[in-house]
Amino acid sequence: MKKVSATKKSDSVKLSLQITSSYASSLEAALVTEAEVTRSGDCITVDEVEPVFVDMRARWNTVMRGLSAAYDALKAVD
Repeated sequence: MKKVSATKKSDSVKLSLQITSSYASSLEAALVTEAEVTRSGDCITVDEVEPVFVDMRARWNTVMRGLSAAYDALKAVD
């Protein structure tokens, strides 16, 4: 049986989120200054890498708030 070790606060971490949306182009544009974002058709991929695990929470929260605000704005004008 393989032992799984807990992530340490000093470990690096990478998160990746894929979103399929008819707003993909606009969501990509909204996040371009916040994170590494790529788009293929109606799918965007948001990648975030932090060298220290504890820093990822703040970065990911910023990205998610930006994504949520952009989506809400797009829905409001749709």
